[in-house]
Amino acid sequence: MCQKKLLILFDVDGTLIKFKSGTAGRIFSDIMEEIFQIKIDKNNLPDFAGQTDLRILREICEINNISFSSVQANIELIWQKMLHLFGKYCIPEYILLLDGVHELLDILSKDNTISLGLLTGNFRENAYQKLKTYNLDNFFAFGAFGSDDEDRNNLPPIAIERANKYFEKKHFTSENTIIVGDAPRDISCAKANNIKVVAVATGNYNLSQLKDYKPDLILENFSDFRSVSLSLCELIQ
Repeated sequence: MCQKKLLILFDVDGTLIKFKSGTAGRIFSDIMEEIFQIKIDKNNLPDFAGQTDLRILREICEINNISFSSVQANIELIWQKMLHLFGKYCIPEYILLLDGVHELLDILSKDNTISLGLLTGNFRENAYQKLKTYNLDNFFAFGAFGSDDEDRNNLPPIAIERANKYFEKKHFTSENTIIVGDAPRDISCAKANNIKVVAVATGNYNLSQLKDYKPDLILENFSDFRSVSLSLCELIQ
């Protein structure tokens, strides 16, 4: 049990689960072609790691000379189609549950001093759809998502506000919040908000690469989930 109230915000892709390589890019390309009749070459896609869905859409537009205002005007249709297309791939054949994740979340969720939330670049409905593949969705009652703001650095205050609203008390601030993610953008997002950050090398970046960004704690994976749970509590004293 932690010594004080603690909010832990988890990234999704590369942190809790991992999509088969190339799947997300293909889906974004298909949607842009279907809605705007523009063929997107796979070489004209941005780096998705740590990005919000809104930012990915903007960068696709910039790279391919598409007006982002046209995306904004059709955003609800884009989310609807994206949810449908991703849904076809939300099966174990395409999504890997990363080692120790379910066990870690189970331990943390049973600690009444800890609250779990999401901080992900996925738009809300898709984040929960992906997590549902392995029944992880019920661990997270709230969060901040890639449909809330284009800039990932603006998401932590949204998540903290929603956590406090959920509990109807101001339990959480940046001082007793931890962000857990797999990419440099997760680390910079946390640092921009003076929040402790845990980096895990289960995504596209290895331990050495993540270490360069100076997270407060760096892990190879969550396989030693009991030790990880203790380490998370020790970050906030």
